[in-house]
Amino acid sequence: MKKMKTAFFLPAIVLCLSLTGCEAKQEDTIKHITLTLKTTPIGLGTVSGLGEIEVYDLLVAAGEKFAGQYEKYDVDFAVSRYDYLDEKEQLADKYGTDEAADIFYSGSWNTPAYAADGWLVPLDDMIDEKLRGDIEEAIWEQNSIDGHVYIMPFQQLQNTLLVNKEMMEAAGLEEYIPQDNTVAHWSTSEFNTILYTLRDSIQQDNTFTFMMYAANNQGDNHIMTLLQSFGGTLYDEDGRFSVNTQEGIEALTWIKELDEQGITPKGAENMELLDCVNLFYNGQLGICVGNLTNLWDAWNKGLEVFIANFPSMDGKGYCTSSTNGFCVFDNGDEDKIQAAKDFIRFIYTDEELMKYTLGTLPVNRSVMEEYAEEIPLLQTYGDNMSNSIDNIRNNREWQSVRDVFYLNIQELLLGTMTPEETAAAIDESCNAAQSKYLQERLE
Repeated sequence: MKKMKTAFFLPAIVLCLSLTGCEAKQEDTIKHITLTLKTTPIGLGTVSGLGEIEVYDLLVAAGEKFAGQYEKYDVDFAVSRYDYLDEKEQLADKYGTDEAADIFYSGSWNTPAYAADGWLVPLDDMIDEKLRGDIEEAIWEQNSIDGHVYIMPFQQLQNTLLVNKEMMEAAGLEEYIPQDNTVAHWSTSEFNTILYTLRDSIQQDNTFTFMMYAANNQGDNHIMTLLQSFGGTLYDEDGRFSVNTQEGIEALTWIKELDEQGITPKGAENMELLDCVNLFYNGQLGICVGNLTNLWDAWNKGLEVFIANFPSMDGKGYCTSSTNGFCVFDNGDEDKIQAAKDFIRFIYTDEELMKYTLGTLPVNRSVMEEYAEEIPLLQTYGDNMSNSIDNIRNNREWQSVRDVFYLNIQELLLGTMTPEETAAAIDESCNAAQSKYLQERLE
């Protein structure tokens, strides 16, 4: 991945109403602060009037607006974009130095670890009742650690299944197609019927029914969701991985059968999630995971696509969601911390800045409701949050879990481990990977 790093400096405009002596007085009394803002190249989709945007664009626009009206400090901004692979270099390694981030836009699995190490500032004091009530409680919980909010949620990505409507119609599966701008809810039994019927109807070579991949850890969260399709849960009551159950083994057996029956792509153990997404975009895959941005991309490519939840025994189905938002590093400067909080809070009061959430999915109910008629799927996804499951649970050792989980699915697809062996191996390897986290939970 090509490294991207740029900086943008925004001068503050300090207005003075006095006609004489004001400039010198303000220079003596108002402290100058430079806030360092860092983000990865997180895309925010395409928004009417803004075009294709990313978080960097939001931070630049917000900095200009904020600096133009802020009077507590004379503030300017250093906004930079860094590559995903450079997170350690840009955040952890620079913590406590002059190049440390004051604010970073979080889409990172490592945020719980930063909070546990005392690097982040709790943000509870900047959340009033109105803002708290405007965002689902489940989202607040997802962004809280040990009872405190450390990530100010701004936008979310809800992952469902994307389904090729034309392939469903060609297979005679119209009864399973939902109304426009709604989510299909299928039981595991219904989903199985759909998969096999689609497979039998496909005439083209190198065209498959359902996604599967295990080349790396990308998209592992979605495989974990599939493991719950037969009524099992990923964890026991103590937070340990608990796939080695009747339901978990049944789900793994099912995944292997889909591979053997030609429902998933050949050689899926060597494929990654992006390979499946590209097959879907090319019309070579009937069902693939995706979010609202992927859905719009598919429509722009001329595909007829609808959304469906991952299957469940009760037929309501599951979706997964992740939120991105703002974190404040504790760099030991109370003035910087206050200015950083004021800046973040300002964003949520500005209607134009909140439009930057419309290319993905807003977390604020008020924004969803305001644009529901213009973008009907915003409300659809919002209503579907009740079916969201959280596989990650703010686990500060989640990256370690990711490093081992996919290897077990790879062995299953290769046929070098049975479903029973895979279930036991998932529990053993993932619990070893999160051993410190488990110990802290149980203390």
